[in-house]
Amino acid sequence: MKKPALIIGILTILVLMLSVVRIYVSNQIATSGVVLGKMEEEVSAYKTENILLSEKLYSASALTNIEREASKLGFVEQKSDFVLSGRVPVAFKQ
Repeated sequence: MKKPALIIGILTILVLMLSVVRIYVSNQIATSGVVLGKMEEEVSAYKTENILLSEKLYSASALTNIEREASKLGFVEQKSDFVLSGRVPVAFKQ
């Protein structure tokens, strides 16, 4: 009579422990979903910011913009071309 009661007691304790473990794991999974959602929102915000910064970079590095900024700073376009007098060989023989 003692043996079946012991087995039933052990199985009951085991079921309770497994239920507690299941509740803990379910809670961890539920909160990780919220964290994952926040992370996806941050990634989306960073992608949007990167696109805007790329557009600003492209417009700032455009040659027309650089020319305009250079003229504001007092640089002027050189009218004469630079030409080498005489022929210079591409490679020297030694």
